[in-house]
Amino acid sequence: MVLPRVAHATPLRAVGSQFARIFEGAEGQAPKGLAVELLGMLFGDNVRCEWVPWSRAQLMIEQGEADILVGPYRTPEREARMLFSVRSFYSDAMVWYARRGEEGRWTGEVAELAQTPVAAVRGWAYGSRFERMKTAMNQLTWVQNVDAGLQMLTKRRVDLFAANDRNCQPVLQKLNVGDAVARCSPPLDVLHGHMAFARSASGEEIARRYDQAFEQWLRTGSASELYRRWGVDRPITAA
Repeated sequence: MVLPRVAHATPLRAVGSQFARIFEGAEGQAPKGLAVELLGMLFGDNVRCEWVPWSRAQLMIEQGEADILVGPYRTPEREARMLFSVRSFYSDAMVWYARRGEEGRWTGEVAELAQTPVAAVRGWAYGSRFERMKTAMNQLTWVQNVDAGLQMLTKRRVDLFAANDRNCQPVLQKLNVGDAVARCSPPLDVLHGHMAFARSASGEEIARRYDQAFEQWLRTGSASELYRRWGVDRPITAA
């Protein structure tokens, strides 16, 4: 089945940053990943994907310099600045990571974190629970990326690092520290990744077209195959 493609007068500009398996690449290089292929299936040749730093990508959507922001988690703060797709297209369990054998540093009690050195990635959304917990973390360090957080953890500069498996697993393999790090339970939250659009008349129209095409695509046989090929969990329900 060939999915009817969404027409648009000029090519749409989709921007995003490093989301493992979702949108991978580097500045100046053509990105690849589940989202790139998904947008190609929905919009055909009418979309151009571009890798840019995350803070810049968000600003481009807000200022109308781009049409689609790939992959943001939906939060009240972001909803005030941009429109979100009706459905998410992937989900992540946000968790604490510890050195293997020290997973007991987190059992779900916020009080455990008061004097524990922890790290999280600057600019990431971790969910409402994490936002409430931040004031109790007296030794919270913000890092620039997953690589920096995992290296601080393995070098014993922090005892816990907040992230998710989709982003951590490739870095653990690259750093060759997969056997030294383990995820803790319970999860902090489960967050859902969307496409986002500008809060403008044009953005509303592109969002409507995306939502319509995405619903059609979900009913095709290519949906399950794309998620399987990229190793991304498909959301069970809309979020």
